[in-house]
Amino acid sequence: MNRHRLKLSISNAVLRFLAPILSCGLLLQLRRLMMRILPFMRLQSQVSNIVYLSWLVDVEQVRLRYPKDVPLWEKDGKTIFTILTYQHQHFGFSFLGKLRQFMPSPRQSNWRFYLDESYPKTVIFEQVVVDQALYVLGGRLASDVMPAQYASTFQHQRAEHLIHTEMSVDERYSLKSDVQMIKEKQLPDAWQRLFCSWEDAVEFLVDQDHAWAEWVDQPTRMSQGDIQMPVQFQQIQAAEILSLEAPQLLQQFGLDEDAEAFAFVVPALDFAVLGEQILSQTT
Repeated sequence: MNRHRLKLSISNAVLRFLAPILSCGLLLQLRRLMMRILPFMRLQSQVSNIVYLSWLVDVEQVRLRYPKDVPLWEKDGKTIFTILTYQHQHFGFSFLGKLRQFMPSPRQSNWRFYLDESYPKTVIFEQVVVDQALYVLGGRLASDVMPAQYASTFQHQRAEHLIHTEMSVDERYSLKSDVQMIKEKQLPDAWQRLFCSWEDAVEFLVDQDHAWAEWVDQPTRMSQGDIQMPVQFQQIQAAEILSLEAPQLLQQFGLDEDAEAFAFVVPALDFAVLGEQILSQTT
């Protein structure tokens, strides 16, 4: 089953009723035709308290999850899986200007892998999770790159130097963590074979301009979203994990719940979605 189809276990009654419509191939094809004619309406937000949790995964455990022409980043047989979670501030259309302050501020979590140097600064979504039904509906109706799932539980709260996160879509896509920002910037031992320094690893994980996602109705087809988020790398803070209930999904990658994660925090940045395009088929 396509991972991006709306989960039938969703607790929101409106989404549960609309689920068949949101994955209707005919309607999605009509929208794609319209989007080829209409200009893309850019989206904008300020995001804060961006917690990155990343795991090293054997690349062979992941390849079959995606079309065979998806070139996953790998080094020494490892690829990287990241869950980043953050708080939007008034996520909406750029043309609204100051009126965007009346738009809601959802919480969002992106679960992703990275592509190799043939597609630099590009990730591919394993899942996107949002806590507000409006953005699940809007993303699925207007985009192929934002097939968000609705989280019945979603907390992402900061108190001083501690950030607590808790979310749940279903058994596989759930997470609970507490991370604390610290001064010491130290790569986990396993990561030191892949990156020269903490700064190199963080720059690779954060500095991304494009995101791929498989179509809800045709998982062999994909689209790319283009994003902009200027980062002040000197402001990124190291973090240690105080507690972690990792998603069951990690077991599908050959990891257990005690697998070591690399954590850090981006305090804040501006975020914009610049456009979307259908990727040509290569297989």
